[in-house]
Amino acid sequence: MDELVHVRTTTTAKYHFVRFSQEHQGLPVIQAHLLVKLDLLGSVVLFGIEVHDDIDLVLQPSIGSEEASGIASEGLLDVESVEVNGLRILPIPAEGRTDHRLVHELMVHTRKVGMVGHHRCWVDAHNGELLYRWNEVRSGCHGHAGGDNGAEVQVEGTIQVNGPLQPGEVHGMPNLRVTVNGDVLFTDDEGYLDTDVPGPVSAGFELRGLWSTVVTDNSTPSFITSLAEGPNTISFDAASTLRQRTAYFAVDRMHAHMKTIIPDPIGLDIALTTRVDVTGGNCNANYDYLDTSINFFAEGNGCRSFALLPDVVYHEYGHGINDKFYQSIGGSFLNAAMHEGYADLWSMSLTLDPVIAQGYLIGDDGSYFRRYDQNPKVYPLDLVGQMHADGEIIGGAWWDTHVLLGNNMVLMMQLFAEAYPGLQAAAFNGQEGQAFRDVLIDALQADDDDSDITNGTPNGAAIVEGFARHGITLLSNAQIQHTPLEAAVQDEPMTITAAVNVFFPDDQYLGSVRLFHRVNNATDWTSEAMMPVAGGVYTAALSAQTAGTLVSYFLAVEDVLGGLGAALPKGAERADPNVPFHILVGFELQATEDGDQVHELGEWTTGIAQDNATAGMWELAEPVPSHSGVNGTGVMVQPGSQHTPGGSMCWVTQNAPGPFTPMGAADVDGGSTTIESSIMDLSTFDTPTFSYWRWYVNNPPGGSNPGEDLWQVFISNDAGSTWVPVEETSISDRSWRRVTFRVEDVIDVTATMRLRFVASDSVVPGANQAGASLVEAALDDIQLWEASSSTVGLSEQYMSPIASLYPDPANDVLNVVLTDDDALVLYMEVLDVSGRMMTRTPVVHIGGNRHRIDVQGLAAGQYILRLVQDRGHAHQRFNVMR
Repeated sequence: MDELVHVRTTTTAKYHFVRFSQEHQGLPVIQAHLLVKLDLLGSVVLFGIEVHDDIDLVLQPSIGSEEASGIASEGLLDVESVEVNGLRILPIPAEGRTDHRLVHELMVHTRKVGMVGHHRCWVDAHNGELLYRWNEVRSGCHGHAGGDNGAEVQVEGTIQVNGPLQPGEVHGMPNLRVTVNGDVLFTDDEGYLDTDVPGPVSAGFELRGLWSTVVTDNSTPSFITSLAEGPNTISFDAASTLRQRTAYFAVDRMHAHMKTIIPDPIGLDIALTTRVDVTGGNCNANYDYLDTSINFFAEGNGCRSFALLPDVVYHEYGHGINDKFYQSIGGSFLNAAMHEGYADLWSMSLTLDPVIAQGYLIGDDGSYFRRYDQNPKVYPLDLVGQMHADGEIIGGAWWDTHVLLGNNMVLMMQLFAEAYPGLQAAAFNGQEGQAFRDVLIDALQADDDDSDITNGTPNGAAIVEGFARHGITLLSNAQIQHTPLEAAVQDEPMTITAAVNVFFPDDQYLGSVRLFHRVNNATDWTSEAMMPVAGGVYTAALSAQTAGTLVSYFLAVEDVLGGLGAALPKGAERADPNVPFHILVGFELQATEDGDQVHELGEWTTGIAQDNATAGMWELAEPVPSHSGVNGTGVMVQPGSQHTPGGSMCWVTQNAPGPFTPMGAADVDGGSTTIESSIMDLSTFDTPTFSYWRWYVNNPPGGSNPGEDLWQVFISNDAGSTWVPVEETSISDRSWRRVTFRVEDVIDVTATMRLRFVASDSVVPGANQAGASLVEAALDDIQLWEASSSTVGLSEQYMSPIASLYPDPANDVLNVVLTDDDALVLYMEVLDVSGRMMTRTPVVHIGGNRHRIDVQGLAAGQYILRLVQDRGHAHQRFNVMR
């Protein structure tokens, strides 16, 4: 307790927020804080603790600040100066503990032709490791009664009030600085000023006012003119550009909007430096926290100057509100995704428009940065580690809450203002899940009327639904650990087990852990509560099914308000869902196409006549990864490995030249690309079933039109004359996912079946960037299954070369004796009952040979020995006992 330092107490209309920081032996502990939230009667309704009682480290640094400055600057270009802020203690979360480091805090300032950077750095004071570096410049990419005597003036200017797609409008220039006889005066909110000085009189006008100072090339637009006695109308158009006037007007308007929501001073009641036509770049804008300025680059590279887009000005000013408000309550607005999402929210709360920066591209009226009225970003499925993209999750949650409140933005912003001081944005980058959930709790408490959100709040249904649309629930931070059940024996119950970690205070909101499942082609999910066993383990039993049954399932936690929280697979609970898990009940593997050595499903064709993609066409190759960041950093967009155990090849939508090539260099562009099978005769099968593993991404960070394009799978039973959809989704999943379907649930089974896999990039004239998205896909391990009760199948078209297997059950070694047949055996593979390859052994069969397979590494259970031959394959089951 003696290390806690009271920082500030903030009072809103409903709550007191009492905040403490921590100092250990006089050294600040970075982002350590204790927050107590009380209602106005003094009852504690929430507390948040992020303090450390286990700090044990040497506080005498091994390296000095000068050496640390060099380390912090390494790799940065155009370094202007390094600011040394002193020693700090940095807590680093580790496995089950916290690692504390003594660090030098430094601020490296860079500047290149107006492009500034302020990089906060923490360098280990003992070993010189650069532990953290973050550029804190927030970037976009985003009539009057007159007096009795004297000269009066109405100052006007043409403004792009509603953005570049609407005609300019003449408006009064509000709160503008006017100098008369050496006295500084200001126009009112509508641009009117009564000088109370007899005319004629000389007056100086500047594009500077109470809340904004416009600067271009270090100069503020200004002019001097004479005012006659009585009314005068003066236009600022000749002395300034449309860009300068629009930026000035937008800043003034946003300041007025801010004051309706946060009336207390926070440090923005100033003439904010508003730089227009900044050189050294295009297509960007930023908020510079160090000199408290907003900056808009010049037109170029196909982009308008963002000073012509008022909502971008509002966005950048919103960064300033975030920054200064948190400083005013003794905090630090650290989380970049929250910064971006809340900056968008400040803009939308003024414009009431969910589209940000429409028309920012010259000649493309449909272009925009972000929009919140379609394809909602969902946590954690759409969390990609890029601040603008991830910010859409929390920004969208607030926007949808406003919609569900009957488009009542005033009410929504009242809730927002109450939740704002909750210090959610003090979470480090990478801790967005915790921050988002904390926002929801604070929003519900802002709406609450009895200091107990677990019994509901007046507008709780709208708030919970608005946040849930974006995957944010009271249990968003719950962790579900589960090994998918991929296959089961017929006529026996199936046990589903999962470990669920829900820690305090989240456990207060846990209602149940639920299993959702359905059978074959059913469309409705059956839900049941899983039973707690011990130590956070839950279990449920699915009823026995006959051979040839396909069971789909997913897991989710349910909060006390009835909302579904964390789900596994991620996004499986959505209305437009991600792929669930699939259980093949009583099936046997018949044939495989693995892209490597096993080709039992005939020939596959990449590219068909209808394809029109201009890049990113399917190819069979060793996959080369692509990433959202530079030099292989950021989110993986195209996978760097295929799926087959021991394999190397799969189908990918064109490899880039190398692993460090920027994403988008070889993605699908301008249309569709297709993989198609040859004709397969399934007429002798009872329950033919296909599975395949696929990777699909259409929403990488920085990609345009995220979530717009489709991954599609089709099947035909007339050799390809007509096609029926099997899978059609716009949901990305940056992992290898298994999809399974029974043919009879989709189409009649015939002797002329074909499969088709399509990845596409839409082309929509008039849409944002013509609808183009960044799309990557991969495909591997296509397998054909049959119900085990059947006596037919591809595997029985060939005589098995297996003479005997012994011992069965095996313990350490399985002996395989082959016949005297001269058939060539390429591989011996051991598969589990789901078809997953456990081992693969190359072998050349010489008649009568005995081979030994090591099974010591296999768990007890049933397995399949599969011999891959030059003319087909054969398989036989065996058991391992421990």
